[in-house]
Amino acid sequence: MLARFFSKPFFLALLFWILAGALLYFAINSVAMPYVAGKFKGTVIVPALVSLPPEEARGILEKNDLIYMLDSTGDYSGDVPAGKILSQYPENGTEVKKGRRIWVKISKGYKSVELPSLRGLSLRQAEITLQQLGLKMGRVREVRNSLIPAGAVIGTSPAANATLEKGREVNIELSQGKEAGSAGMPSLTGMSLGKAKEVIKSRKLSLGKITYKKDMRSLPNTILSQTPSAGGDYKGRMVDLVVSK
Repeated sequence: MLARFFSKPFFLALLFWILAGALLYFAINSVAMPYVAGKFKGTVIVPALVSLPPEEARGILEKNDLIYMLDSTGDYSGDVPAGKILSQYPENGTEVKKGRRIWVKISKGYKSVELPSLRGLSLRQAEITLQQLGLKMGRVREVRNSLIPAGAVIGTSPAANATLEKGREVNIELSQGKEAGSAGMPSLTGMSLGKAKEVIKSRKLSLGKITYKKDMRSLPNTILSQTPSAGGDYKGRMVDLVVSK
């Protein structure tokens, strides 16, 4: 009788039920109970964190039973100052369970670039260079210069090699050549058509005929030539333009 009780099938069955019980306990403790607890956990609306200092954002999340998590990559921004919250996930207004992790990125501020020398470029070329760098063309001031041809850039403010934040304006000094006076005909060659119209209006000149011409070396709407040419007193005159297309 005892030999039959302690037979091999009995021990196999006992071992099977012990393992089955352990697996059932693990499933209930690790899967079912957290799921049930999560179903009854309260929810909360994710608050807006963008533009806040990190410590303030952390405090707000803690008050809402949410967990502050930092994405260390960060990113550049022209809108959010450096050191402030740039973005968050999930976004504000999202309904989540309490205890949820909220990830944030910190702004690095503007990205800086080095301003190259624009000396000798046409105004249009200088404008394109600035745009490619993420900079803006500011005020254009025309000055006499016997060394730099009329219509070419003499210098910039800030000066070349300065480190600037993207979005910054750069003022241009443009050569009038050595003969053009304040009432003289300005050099429009190399300017965009829009800029040339502004200069013509500011000099109390009149815009004449506009002729379009193909030019593979120039961008569309760039002034190729003008009549009358730059220099001399042409106050009140009509200015004809040849423009690339």
